[in-house]
Amino acid sequence: MRILKTIGIVIGMYAAGLLAEVVIAGISPDYEGGVTLLVILGFLGYMSPKVGYRGFDCFFALIPIYGIIYVFRIAYRVAFLPGRDWSERVS
Repeated sequence: MRILKTIGIVIGMYAAGLLAEVVIAGISPDYEGGVTLLVILGFLGYMSPKVGYRGFDCFFALIPIYGIIYVFRIAYRVAFLPGRDWSERVS
């Protein structure tokens, strides 16, 4: 069940980014893209401290292969936040 929640979180995160992209592209005729990346990094930056990482660790998502692993790692921990076994990061 945790795996399904993880996949759902990742799909939801990317869907929210793509929806923001479509909305911004529809409003602005000279839009060049990039909102999807900001939405994903914003989500990861917000959730990272809650699952034991630092907020700026969200930039690991920009590394080509490790980024995919990192996104799924954060989503996997977010899926199990009520039963967490790690300490919350305090800045």
